[in-house]
Amino acid sequence: MVRLVSFTFVLLPLAALAHQEPFSALPHVKSPSKSIAIVGAGSGGLAILKTIFDLPEDVRQGWEVVLYEQRRDVGGVWLPDPPGPLPHFPKLPESPLYPLLHTNTPHPTMTYPGFTYPPLTPLFPSHEYVQQYHADYAEHYNLTAYLHFHHKVVAADWVGDSEQGEWDVVVEVQQPGGPSHVSKRSFDHLIVANGHNHYPHIPQWDGTEGWLANTPRGTPKRQILHSIYYRDPAKYTNRIVVIVGAGASGRDAALQVCKTARLAYQSLTPNSEPTPGATVIPKPRIAYFTNTSIVFEDGTSLEDVDSIILGTGYEFRVPFLSPPHSSVLDVDPDTTYNSTTAPSLVTNFRYIFPTHRHIFSLAPGIPPTALAFVGLPVLVANCPSDIAQSLLIAHVLANPSILPTRADMLEELVKREDKLREAGLDPYYVGHRLVAESETDQDYQDNLVQYLKDVGVLPEDGKKYVEPWRRLGRGKAQLLARAWQRALQLGEDRKWLEGAETEEEWADVMERLAKWQEAYEDEHGIPEFEDQSVWYL
Repeated sequence: MVRLVSFTFVLLPLAALAHQEPFSALPHVKSPSKSIAIVGAGSGGLAILKTIFDLPEDVRQGWEVVLYEQRRDVGGVWLPDPPGPLPHFPKLPESPLYPLLHTNTPHPTMTYPGFTYPPLTPLFPSHEYVQQYHADYAEHYNLTAYLHFHHKVVAADWVGDSEQGEWDVVVEVQQPGGPSHVSKRSFDHLIVANGHNHYPHIPQWDGTEGWLANTPRGTPKRQILHSIYYRDPAKYTNRIVVIVGAGASGRDAALQVCKTARLAYQSLTPNSEPTPGATVIPKPRIAYFTNTSIVFEDGTSLEDVDSIILGTGYEFRVPFLSPPHSSVLDVDPDTTYNSTTAPSLVTNFRYIFPTHRHIFSLAPGIPPTALAFVGLPVLVANCPSDIAQSLLIAHVLANPSILPTRADMLEELVKREDKLREAGLDPYYVGHRLVAESETDQDYQDNLVQYLKDVGVLPEDGKKYVEPWRRLGRGKAQLLARAWQRALQLGEDRKWLEGAETEEEWADVMERLAKWQEAYEDEHGIPEFEDQSVWYL
C-alpha cells in the first residue's frame, strides 16, 4: 500500500546527469518494498523505466516494476500500423503514423541524454529510424525483461483514500491470432505514459450528414477524414481537398496532398498562416455545411470539394482511468470545475487537472505519489523532457518527503494558471501546451531538475539540464531543415554526417550546418525548395 511517510535520507545524485551514468555506491536507508505499474512503451514509458533502475540498487531493493504495452513493440507513435487494412471510423488505427513521416527537428535534439542515434543517421530521419532508436535504447539498458507486450490496461481504480491505498489494475492479455484473457492485480503506484495522439478531436458542424449524403453524380464520393486515418497522398489524386488546421498533422497533409490534389484549400483559425511550401488556398474556419456546399465564417462557400482532412489534433483521454472503467478521471469537455474545486482528476480533452508540474495527480482522494503522468507536455522534445520528468518521479517514489505538501503544490499550480491568464491565455484551453514565455519547454525541463538540486537530491553543478547545443538545435530547427534539404540536393548529406557519433560531435554538425546555411541565406535569401516535405514533416 502507498503510505505518506517521511524519510530523512537523501538519495545519491546521478554521477553524470547529462549522460545518465549509474549511481555510485553510498549508504542509503532502504525504501519500503513497493510495486509499480507503468502503462506505455513509448518514449515516456522507457524513460521512467530506465530512470527507476538508475536508482541505487539498495534503494529500489524489493521493488517490483512492470510495464504494460498494448502493442507489439516499443516506440509509441513511431511504431507503424500492423500488417493488414486500416480500420474504418469509428474504430481507430493503432497509430497516426503515415509512411512519409519524418521528424521536424534534428534528431540530436530529440535524444535521451547520453544515448545518440547511430552514425550516419539522416539529420531529419524517417519514422523507421526513430522507432529503431527506441528499440535500441530498451535493449542497450536491459529494459526488455520488464516489457509486457500485447497487454492492454482496460481499468485502473484507486482503492483507498488520500493517505493510503492501492490500485486495482485490470489487464487484457491479447494473444496475437488467438484468444485473449483478463487478469487483475494490485499495485502501489501507477505511472501513465500512454501518449496523447490516440483519440482524434473531430469538430462538429451542422449539415455534415447532408453534405456527405449528396455527392454529385460523376464525382468521387465525399468524405470527411481525421488525419489519424491519413496515410497516402496518392489517394487524393485529382480531388479537390480542404485541409482543416495548420498544426503538425495539418501541415504535413497540406505539403503532401497539394502535390496530388487538383486543388487544395487550407482552413485556418485567426492569426494562423498557410503551411510554408504548400500550394494551398487559405480559407477561414468552417461555419457549417449545406447539402451542396461548405460555408466558411466569412460567408464564402465551396461547392466542388470532394474530401476534407481534419488536422484538428487529439484529445487528452485516458479510458482506463475514466468511467465506466474507473472513477479516477472525470471526462467533461464543458466542465465548470477548476484546479481548486475539482473533486477528482478532470479532463476537458485539452487539459488533465489538477496536476503538479504536469506530472503528479493532485486529486483530493489520492496521494500525490500514487499516480504520475509522463509525457503530458506538448511542444517539447519528448525524450529529454520525459527523462526530466522521470527523474522527479523516481526520486519521489524513493523518498516522498521531497515533494511539497498538496496545498503548496496546488498553490503553485494556481500561480502557473494565473501567469497564463496574465499573458492573455486561457490555461484550460492551452492545457499542457508549453506556449507561454513564462514556461518554455527548455525552462520546464531545467526547473524540474533544478528542483531536485534545490532539495539536495542531485548535486548543484551550476549547469542547466538542457544543454546549449540542444537549445541551439531546437531554436534553429527550420534553418537546419533548409540546410539539410540543400545538402541533400547537392548530394553532400553523407559528408556532413561522417564522423559524428558522440553528442559533442552531433552538436558540431548542427553548428556547422547552421553557419553554412546562414552564410548562404545572407547572400541568396531563404530558398524555396520544390519538395519541402522531405524536411518539413
